[in-house]
Amino acid sequence: MKHAIDAPAKNKNKKKGKTVVLIILSVFIVGFIIGAVMLTITLLNAAREQETFNELAGLVQDTDETDEDGALRKYDELYKKNPDFFGWLKIEDTKIDYPVMYTPNDPEYYLHRDFYGNYSDSGMLFIDGDCPKDGNYYLIYGHHMNNGSMFGELPKYADIKFYEDHKTVFFDTRYELRDYEVFAAFYAKAYPKGEEEGFCYYTYKDLRSRESFDEYVSNVKTISIYETGITPVYGDELIAMSTCNYHTEDGRFVVVARRIKDSDNKAATESGTKTK
Repeated sequence: MKHAIDAPAKNKNKKKGKTVVLIILSVFIVGFIIGAVMLTITLLNAAREQETFNELAGLVQDTDETDEDGALRKYDELYKKNPDFFGWLKIEDTKIDYPVMYTPNDPEYYLHRDFYGNYSDSGMLFIDGDCPKDGNYYLIYGHHMNNGSMFGELPKYADIKFYEDHKTVFFDTRYELRDYEVFAAFYAKAYPKGEEEGFCYYTYKDLRSRESFDEYVSNVKTISIYETGITPVYGDELIAMSTCNYHTEDGRFVVVARRIKDSDNKAATESGTKTK
């Protein structure tokens, strides 16, 4: 009688075991499918975004002529397509080769929008809206994309060898061809408003006064990962490129460069897509 009672119980336990295995397997399969779909969507979006940037690069004209207002004709088509276009940023031998947008009345408009205003995971490079349009400093934001696009390669400047091979940044505005030389790179953190600690680079938007300029440069030089031998002085023009980084919660990585005076941007003009 004991065996007669135990047999159904064993069969029941086996069925339960099979059910658990099937549930686990089903969850795994569903998870795999979802992951595959998400990866496919991500790759398709990245390909579509890159196609858009290739199209935009194709709109840049190979000319050094200016119009009656002094604007470079090479950027005419981009500006006609979207008057939020401010300039073009390029670092040779990297994926950083993109238009830069400026919308002071809606500073983060291009955080998740493409050049045409459509939704985009990558967004666009854009200037902090509180930076004066005709000022001596532009703080430029860009996403740290896993595929290396946008500012995904910016944290490579943590390696001094990479810095030594990529000292020059080309940042043209609609009116001028501009070369900049990197003088600092540093790790930072973004704090909630009102809880800032120490030097918060992103609170500096207008460096037109000598006091704010000197204070900013001094702090940047102090926290820079390495010494470049370059110390900007009041009257110089600067750009800072900022992206997210994962060394800490809400981490940031920032590269700062000084405009090279009397530069005609020959290197940029002779390189690849940068006939801009």
